[in-house]
Amino acid sequence: MSRAERRAYERMTKNQDRYALPVSPAGKRRAEKVAQQRAARPARPAGEFSSRYLLVVLLGAGIAGLLALSVAWPSGMPFALYVGIAAATTWVALTVGLRLLQRRVAARR
Repeated sequence: MSRAERRAYERMTKNQDRYALPVSPAGKRRAEKVAQQRAARPARPAGEFSSRYLLVVLLGAGIAGLLALSVAWPSGMPFALYVGIAAATTWVALTVGLRLLQRRVAARR
């Protein structure tokens, strides 16, 4: 192999892993099938209230409520509870409001 051929070969295989095992024909077909399924699948709409989103909202509200409750704890129990509930409600209102704004912006595009 001449120097020019070697350089051309190195340029051609520059971004490939030298030590990767060759892909079997079945693996190649499987990868192509998965790529086709992914391309055929419609994209999820922006601003959707998915189960993952609702889980994040509820966990965030719980954390915000407990944090506010613990900060307001020295001033007494009923007040601290009200502060915790207010913080959790504020968290839910803000996150749901932002999600609705995302949906509105996505609808304009």
